[in-house]
Amino acid sequence: MNNKTPLYILPLVLTMACSQHDVMDYALDGRIYFNDTKQVNGTTVIQTERNYSFALQNSALMQDTLYIPVQLMGNVCQRDRTFSATAIADSTTAVSPLHYDILPGVLKAGEYTASLPVVVKRTADTQDHYVSLKLQLVSTADLAVGNADALTYKLNWGDMLMKPANWPYYFGRYSTNKYRFAIDVLGLTDWPQATRTQSADIEGVYSIAQMQLMAAQLNEAYAEYRLTHGPIYVDDTAEEKVEIHYSYDS
Repeated sequence: MNNKTPLYILPLVLTMACSQHDVMDYALDGRIYFNDTKQVNGTTVIQTERNYSFALQNSALMQDTLYIPVQLMGNVCQRDRTFSATAIADSTTAVSPLHYDILPGVLKAGEYTASLPVVVKRTADTQDHYVSLKLQLVSTADLAVGNADALTYKLNWGDMLMKPANWPYYFGRYSTNKYRFAIDVLGLTDWPQATRTQSADIEGVYSIAQMQLMAAQLNEAYAEYRLTHGPIYVDDTAEEKVEIHYSYDS
């Protein structure tokens, strides 16, 4: 008896071959959900919202593509699969295609992770206010949606300074004026915090001690600035004017 697999069957076998991943439900063929995470003091924190500012970019940049991480639950397959998202109208102020375009995502063959690309655009109306886009993953012929608690994600952007993803606790309460001064003095726009398990220096990741030193540097720089240029207030529109200061209780 010839027990060799006929050659014409092999492509079908390879196409259908899938492997299970350590996920919530092995019975699911392929479902996706948003999975944007960061490490804070050794703890994984799930992010469901992101801010983006064109004010931090070259003035010639008129649009940019933001990538939102997506995770597969179920089986990987030996072919690319597409997925998509739509805007939740009652939670979105941005207008398509004036402000954004949602592009299809691609989960590569054999991969558990991918990204949803969203093109955000620099427009004249976002110089004095930001716009937002509330996204929701939708099922496609290739991939269904999973993990009902992680199917939406919000993007906020504008051509103005917006609070960075990692505003240091040691800088005190956030304000646009404090952020602008910190950028001018430190030349930095974000301050990811090192975790307890990171023993070696990592470029672009800051320890508590480093951020405390930066706060002191900012206060010294402001004291010098104030002598020549006068005060900078936390909020220029507030009735009670409070000058900027960088400390955990300010």
